[in-house]
Amino acid sequence: MKKPSLVQPSRPLFSVLSLVMIGSLAGAATAAAQSSEPRFEVGAQLSTLNLSAVDATHAGIGGRFAVSLASWAALEAEANYFPTDNVSIASNGTPNDITVEYHRRRAEAFVGPKIGRRFERFGVFGKVRPGVAHLSNQGTLCLGQGCAAANLLNPTYRTEFAVDLGGIFEFYPTSRLVARLDLGDTLIRERGIAPPFRPDTTSHNFTSRIGFGFRF
Repeated sequence: MKKPSLVQPSRPLFSVLSLVMIGSLAGAATAAAQSSEPRFEVGAQLSTLNLSAVDATHAGIGGRFAVSLASWAALEAEANYFPTDNVSIASNGTPNDITVEYHRRRAEAFVGPKIGRRFERFGVFGKVRPGVAHLSNQGTLCLGQGCAAANLLNPTYRTEFAVDLGGIFEFYPTSRLVARLDLGDTLIRERGIAPPFRPDTTSHNFTSRIGFGFRF
């Protein structure tokens, strides 16, 4: 008695099925690759800070790290360092006209959300990030008569609460690279005994940042 033989698919049908399976797997892999957007970003930047109370602008460097929560939102941490944050206070119209230069350095850090709209080649966002600003004393220089008394005024700096508000424009040369421009207002709560000697006030200071980042 003959054993029943298995029906083998014809070669043309087998070839078609193989091509369909390969095409389906390739399509699934491509779709998965397209849907897996980079979640993290590191960047470096140049920063400027205009101190409204003394009308002085200083330049610094900084870096940032971001975690993408969605295509329209991310959580960012940023730090900036200003190696020179000097201010000059003049007391004109007095019997002893003097000018005191306060030599300082500034460091600041912020953490908060970035919310907006990301398109294929560019993105527009807003930011609200609380943080801190810290000044360190690097000495004073007095010019004019009466400097002996002025040298007794030793400034006291504290780590102050600050908020970084503003807008962000991003350009994406590739899917991994980001060029970025920040414009905004840094609010700093002044509490220490330091120039311009207006304790218990909040200053508004225009800020700008330009930099690049890498997404991964």
